[in-house]
Amino acid sequence: MHTQVRELARLPLSLLTRLRLILLGHEDLAGIVFWAALVGFCGALASVAFREGVRLFETLFTGQAIGLVHAASELTWWHRALVPPVGGACAGLVLYLAGRAVSSARAVDYMEAILVGDGRIGLRTSLCNSLSSLLTIASGGSIGREGPMVQLAAMLGSKLGVLARAPLPRLRLMVACGGAAGIAAAYNAPISGALFVSEIVLGSTAMESFGPLVVASVVSSATIHRFLGYGPVFVIPPLQFASNWELVFYVILGVLLGHLAPPFLALLDFAKSRFVGWQLPLYWQLALGGLIVGAISIFVPQVWGNGYSVVGNILAGELVGLWLLAVLAAKVLATAATVGSGAVGGVFTPTLFIGCGVGAAVGAVLHALLPSVTSVPAAYALVGMGGFLAATTHAPLTSILMIFEMTLDYDIVLPLMLTCVTAHYTAKVYRRGESVYHAALSHGLAGSGSNDWRLKTVSSLVKPAVSIVKPSATLREMFAQLPRRPVGRVYIVERDEIVAWLDPRQILKRVRSRQLDGETPVAEVAESVTCALAPEMPLGVALDVFLREHATVLPVTAGQWRNTLLGEVSRHDVLLAIRDRLTLPK
Repeated sequence: MHTQVRELARLPLSLLTRLRLILLGHEDLAGIVFWAALVGFCGALASVAFREGVRLFETLFTGQAIGLVHAASELTWWHRALVPPVGGACAGLVLYLAGRAVSSARAVDYMEAILVGDGRIGLRTSLCNSLSSLLTIASGGSIGREGPMVQLAAMLGSKLGVLARAPLPRLRLMVACGGAAGIAAAYNAPISGALFVSEIVLGSTAMESFGPLVVASVVSSATIHRFLGYGPVFVIPPLQFASNWELVFYVILGVLLGHLAPPFLALLDFAKSRFVGWQLPLYWQLALGGLIVGAISIFVPQVWGNGYSVVGNILAGELVGLWLLAVLAAKVLATAATVGSGAVGGVFTPTLFIGCGVGAAVGAVLHALLPSVTSVPAAYALVGMGGFLAATTHAPLTSILMIFEMTLDYDIVLPLMLTCVTAHYTAKVYRRGESVYHAALSHGLAGSGSNDWRLKTVSSLVKPAVSIVKPSATLREMFAQLPRRPVGRVYIVERDEIVAWLDPRQILKRVRSRQLDGETPVAEVAESVTCALAPEMPLGVALDVFLREHATVLPVTAGQWRNTLLGEVSRHDVLLAIRDRLTLPK
């Protein structure tokens, strides 16, 4: 043992260097896991900051930060009617001034950046949109906060990818990791966060992309737990199903929700077209949407905000009968007014609200007619949330897991699965099968790079070679200059021409077995370069080369064999680029 230690000490290897060498051969995995974890951590911090921002502006608008619905109920009717239009005007003014001051004409949605963009999301535009969203949400706008939270996390993923000089496919993947981290932080649902981006945005659950999404979601959720604690989003009473025959009623509920989702999406589109048709400045447009919300809230204060607290009241059985139907109808109108006016935010949470209300109403009727056969209305409310979400997003698997993660109630899973799938297939019949995210997923396809030539060849995947040494360098000098991250190849270059390469991990093994010492020139132990990629090589051909050579990284030269070293390409990036080509919208 002492002899081996003394032998290893002949090379100046720090503990970090030895650890990097242990990871050699897995440099893509180690690198993307590190960046995915960092994106998840930063995304969680952004979500916490956004939550605190909502509380701050809520205090400024209402004088208290005890929840929007509760605050609205405590205000006088004229104050309740005034806050939403004032907040909407301020939010619209932020967007108006940002449009004049920021060079970018519009914000790049994270879905667009992943699918058809170059993975770059502007910092100033995203911050301005987030500020506008803060003003809308804190003043009672009927919209979800998950939209800006996800956008902020995705923007941070984009910036970290640019900082890491990630090639195009990996930059898009880091933006996707930000989106998954934002969903996980917003709903305390790490599984759903990763699956949402995979199922809806990427359209693929290949491990090359799904693995990093899981890492980002888990880190984001764990970070959120440090700030907000751990527990279900919705606390529900114990549920127990009366009989297996009851599953028939859940199928009927799924069919009903599947028929209701398309009219709801059509209402949102109609509201958007009407507001745009009036051609008002943004501040007047959002103020008008806030005015409608304020007028509705005079009689129904429950329309303020995203509806979390009201969903809790429905599940607890505190909102029933005709008043439940009135609140449900008012929420639909308020959401249409807020979304239609152009407010920045998400419709995810209002969708859960509507599904919960419909499910509770159906459950109340069934339980009154057949109390011995059906469960309590709260069970139908929970299942309705997932069913309506599946019908609007066309992502039944994500919907099932999200409701389960938000309630942590396994007993609800079986009827939830049945309702979500039924609602999904029913809603697919309408609107040419388009989901609530159709506009975001298809925006900018014309001329925006959906047939980007850079993704057809390896040219956009070329990164600078990690480690280059001269033929006269010794092994001691080579290990001393290794970067602080795993590398798969050390290239021996003379006058910009690649001469040979070597595997540092194999060299380390030979040093440990005392076959080599630190003064051995690298040229004596290097291997000839038997294969290299060319910048214009198609992705499919490049992948064939990787598989044939059993390599994780290969050099790129001006010619296919032994020429000027331009950089290197990893197999992981080639797989991501091919996944991009296969999942781009048609």
